[in-house]
Amino acid sequence: MRKKNNSYMPNIPLLICSLLLILIGIITIATASPPFAINEGLSSNYYLIHQLLFGFAPGIFLGLLAFFIPLDFFKKYGFVFFIISYIAMFLVLIPGVGIHEGGASRWVNILGFSFQPSEFLKLTTIIYLSAFLSSEKIKKPFLNFCIIMSFIILALFVQSDLSTLITIFITTAAIFFSANTKIKDILMIGAGGLVLFYIMILTTPYRLKRLLTLFNPLDDMSGDAYHINQSLISIGSGGLNGSGLGLSAQKFGFIPESMSDSIFTIYAEELGFLGCAFLIFLLIFFIFYAFLSAKKSDLFGRLIAIGIATWIISQSFINIAAMTGLIPISGTPLPFLSYGGTHLIAELTALGLLLNVSKSINNN
Repeated sequence: MRKKNNSYMPNIPLLICSLLLILIGIITIATASPPFAINEGLSSNYYLIHQLLFGFAPGIFLGLLAFFIPLDFFKKYGFVFFIISYIAMFLVLIPGVGIHEGGASRWVNILGFSFQPSEFLKLTTIIYLSAFLSSEKIKKPFLNFCIIMSFIILALFVQSDLSTLITIFITTAAIFFSANTKIKDILMIGAGGLVLFYIMILTTPYRLKRLLTLFNPLDDMSGDAYHINQSLISIGSGGLNGSGLGLSAQKFGFIPESMSDSIFTIYAEELGFLGCAFLIFLLIFFIFYAFLSAKKSDLFGRLIAIGIATWIISQSFINIAAMTGLIPISGTPLPFLSYGGTHLIAELTALGLLLNVSKSINNN
């Protein structure tokens, strides 16, 4: 049984791993963003400073709050957090508030500040579903899980955001699996996810085109296959040791979204195979200690830890796999590294919550 946690000390290996991931993120943004900033007539450090002020700073603040606030608070108000983030998802439909870019509406602009509601939905879904499944009063968890996912699918369908839907689906399935649920229910959820994925791919021409490009990357190297081919060139150019920090050639206009969704390719080019191996090792280390935290926690803490770990590792896999040609290109950011304030704030808040759960390791 979990002992009452009066310690403010998180699990040290998990804390060190988390700090290293944050540091790598800052360094990578510092090296990948200058060409993009200069091309727009801005200071070479503009995007680094912007990421520090509007991503890292509020993310660290909210992460500290999530670390010090008792877990019972999140369990009690999980549904409130979820409802707020869910309502925010539909702000994208309001003219003058929602931002429409690239054929989709996923951003909201309020008083000059823009953010992506779906990033916060990832975290609040984990909190609410963990609280829901850890409650002894809940009857028919499978039916209720399907109802919750139906609402989430509706919101993400409106935003045409398949990558976020896949991340949330994998994360919630992992939480559901860890909540002592029936195997047949888990198999039904998996089958339903495959059917939904199949439908969304076949009914959307650009997604189908991305899938076909994956199997024929040399057919249209200057068109649909341009992104993946340039990514592979960038990664391959890194070799064993990389070209050196700040010395990537591909970031000068060759790689689309070089400081956001495609930042792994710049990281790989500059730090090489050894740098990539170190990053992947940190991610494996992260998930190992996250699951260790889960093992030593009560049911709510266990589901929180498993959910956050699955979110970070699945999103990392999707991003890296897309950049290396294993799966179709997607708009999934690489946790802690990609440029973007909203996803970083959500990830750092989740990190604080995970470290909160990890306190139990030191008290057992």
